[in-house]
Amino acid sequence: MTVSTMALYIDCTGLTVYMTRDALQKLAAELSRISEAPPQEFFEIHVRSAFSHFDENDNHSSPAFKSRNGLAALIEAMHAAVIKDAIQRGEESADALPSPFELTFMHVSPEVVEKVATQPDD
Repeated sequence: MTVSTMALYIDCTGLTVYMTRDALQKLAAELSRISEAPPQEFFEIHVRSAFSHFDENDNHSSPAFKSRNGLAALIEAMHAAVIKDAIQRGEESADALPSPFELTFMHVSPEVVEKVATQPDD
């Protein structure tokens, strides 16, 4: 898969994932695979990671994350700040790098869904 098989676009109304047929079929196969595992295993798929690749110069490339009015850059900066704070607290190694904004699907039990749905907003 190349980076052109998927792109994410975020604005104040939501997150849209644009995907080719091949990418959709790959995602469907991965979702089917994790759905067959016991929910206690917490199987998941990190969509941007799954559709990342290395180019001809061995540079890592993740699918595009675009936005209106700089929202993507703001989200990436917030994530970088979280990693920086974790490094300062000693919870991450000094060479930890922020991963890109990620869209993750996880197979869990109804109890876990309920727990997440009822926790207070930060």
